[in-house]
Amino acid sequence: MDKTSGWLAWRFVGPFWLAVLLLVTVPSWARSQEPATAAEKSLPKPEILVPQVLLGLLHAPEVQQELGFTTTEQRAKLESVLTRVDGDWFRSRGLPFPERRRAITQCERTVRDWLFLNVSRQTLDRLEQLEFRAQGTRALLRKDLADELRIGKTTTKKMIAVAAATELAAAKLDAAAREGKGTPELKKALTDARENEPRAMLDLLSREQQVEYHRRLGPEFETQKLQRIYPLAPELTRTRDWINSPPLTLKELRGQVVILHFYAFECVNCQRNLPIYQKWQDKWSDEGVTVLGIQTPETEAEKHLDAVTAAARRDGVTYPVLVDLEAQNWKSWGNTMWPTVYVIDADGYIRQWWQGELRWQGATGDQQLTAMVEQLLTERRQRRTTSRD
Repeated sequence: MDKTSGWLAWRFVGPFWLAVLLLVTVPSWARSQEPATAAEKSLPKPEILVPQVLLGLLHAPEVQQELGFTTTEQRAKLESVLTRVDGDWFRSRGLPFPERRRAITQCERTVRDWLFLNVSRQTLDRLEQLEFRAQGTRALLRKDLADELRIGKTTTKKMIAVAAATELAAAKLDAAAREGKGTPELKKALTDARENEPRAMLDLLSREQQVEYHRRLGPEFETQKLQRIYPLAPELTRTRDWINSPPLTLKELRGQVVILHFYAFECVNCQRNLPIYQKWQDKWSDEGVTVLGIQTPETEAEKHLDAVTAAARRDGVTYPVLVDLEAQNWKSWGNTMWPTVYVIDADGYIRQWWQGELRWQGATGDQQLTAMVEQLLTERRQRRTTSRD
């Protein structure tokens, strides 16, 4: 990465299916095609337009409750199988689009195999309904649902074109953002495309197909309000080199909100974020928040413990810093950019992250992450009150 550029100030927001879809980047077919070409000559296969939402759903406490995972023991068993795939799932976000879908499909298969052996048919049916809901009208591009509704090939092609138009609008905005040229017009075009897509898809169905589609969704469930939809944070890879603290693990930090950031001390963008991290440490250290830095080197100077330590002292860093000289933690997290900061809840789940400078060109990353931490602290206080009652 060019350490003096920080164009990517990315966070994951929006309806559930969109948030999970944004765990990936825009597919290459969308980046490389003009609208007319994509619509007329090289429409993508329908399945690649369908968000892979299973893993995100199963991480949400509300979904676990809906599916009957109501006891501590039941949730622990589910979490054990999710833990087996969470690392691969999270690291897949950095893979090329086809490889990413294959990796997520394999993770989903592992979980589905476990569910098939451990839950009832009724639970599996309800989970499928929740998947349909989370995928929105993109679920109509699934072969199983399309076959059930008897959606013809011509209609499917029209639906693909509608969905592809949304992806192309996203690709244009993504390309502009990479050049620091994101415009209100491109943002509006994407917003309009996303808002218009569901109605355009449904309008392609007959009245009978629409009725059957809504029946297949099952009872109401607001997947768009789910918030804990990302993996458990990868455990820290042990290293003897720490600054300001003895070695820590995320497991022993359970019960606290953790703000974990990757940086390199010569990175200009990283340096600009450091005072914000320290401000958070000063503000919340007595309220159940731990700020934790991971210094992963890019330059030769950043590979020396003494230099890392001296830089931390110079920059006024007082919170724990793991010195990741072999980039083991960088790799296990699938990290791709300096700086990147993650917010982890009291149960160890990743809840939000930001890549790049928090205030790059008017960005409000610090405000958004502050709001998330405040929310998680509220959740933590409410849980403690409930447990005392």
